Amino acid sequence: MDKNIRLTVILSLLFVALVFVLTYFRITRNNTVSLSPEVLREVGALVYEAPVVLQPFSLVDHRGQAFTQEQLKGHWSLIFFGFTSCPDICPLTLTELSQFYRQLKTESGGADRPQVIMVSVDPARDSTEKMAEYMNSFHEDFVGLSGPYDDVAALARQLFVSHEPPPVVAAADDHHVGHAMPAAQDYLIDHSGNILIINPEGNYHGFLDAAIQDPEISLAFESIRADY
Repeated sequence: MDKNIRLTVILSLLFVALVFVLTYFRITRNNTVSLSPEVLREVGALVYEAPVVLQPFSLVDHRGQAFTQEQLKGHWSLIFFGFTSCPDICPLTLTELSQFYRQLKTESGGADRPQVIMVSVDPARDSTEKMAEYMNSFHEDFVGLSGPYDDVAALARQLFVSHEPPPVVAAADDHHVGHAMPAAQDYLIDHSGNILIINPEGNYHGFLDAAIQDPEISLAFESIRADY
């Protein structure tokens, strides 16, 4: 058999096997499932060998209440950095998370659900009221966080989240001009789309890839929680 054909056949069989495994796990999702690190990576998840201990931070939630690392303890949390004016990755990710969250609520009766959080990288435009309306449009339980840009950026660095500063911040930091120029209100912010997993001790446990979808979120989360 030609070497290229043989390689194609092998890759096709591996792909079919992976689809079969994922389908089986999805069918049996009500049972506790433990996935190996290799399978988790195929699903779109990575767990750190040693969780990252978060340093103290303080932001404000969409209800106007202070939110610190203490609010991350005692339950799992899934954190996503984004902004309410985002046209694509933010609404797509939150839609997948809302589908996962509703399915998990149906299956577990509401027990052991993770806290789903979006941290705004655009605090200049994302007021408390705007964050509340945005998060409630996906699920009433979801939490939106904002605060001074420096505080948001400090938390992002702890979680290895890359993002572009909003134009008004970039202008204020430009020492080549005498003052901060007003930024246009119609702008986009580049940011990574990973979903960050925080364990019940409040430490950074791992992450889910930006392209992950509802079924894979469920598989990965249930496995990670079972192995904790």
